[in-house]
Amino acid sequence: MSPIEIANALKVARPSLGDEAGITLYRLLRLVALEDIMGPGASAISYYAGKKLGHSLNMRNVDEFLGLCTQLKIGIVEIPEMTEEHVHVDVYECITCSGLEPVGRPLCHFEGGMITGVVESLTGKTAETNEVYCIGGLGHDRCGFSIKLRP
Repeated sequence: MSPIEIANALKVARPSLGDEAGITLYRLLRLVALEDIMGPGASAISYYAGKKLGHSLNMRNVDEFLGLCTQLKIGIVEIPEMTEEHVHVDVYECITCSGLEPVGRPLCHFEGGMITGVVESLTGKTAETNEVYCIGGLGHDRCGFSIKLRP
């Protein structure tokens, strides 16, 4: 059995319904079904899935990544800080959590993983990422990711 490649997954043939599905379906899968099946481990799986995807995207530069985030409607992504040792990424209107009532914990593990994978690919460094702000998880106005870079 062959893995499904990114290019293949992006091929959509739905002449009546189009190539978009509602955020509700994504959230039901990510926040309800996976957590129900896997418990706390769902967060780690979501993070590592995002990180693997981030590496697989083969982004050439930050602008290409920001364009992809806009195209996929992940959220409004901004990078207010990017140095040799630290990157901070903010996501407004986050697909995973924007609009949720706060639940007392960060929720955007997939986004954090994907951002980490892209940052590692672009910098050639190992990254350690923490979600320091979360809209639906903690009640902030954005989801924010603090990324420490190591050689």
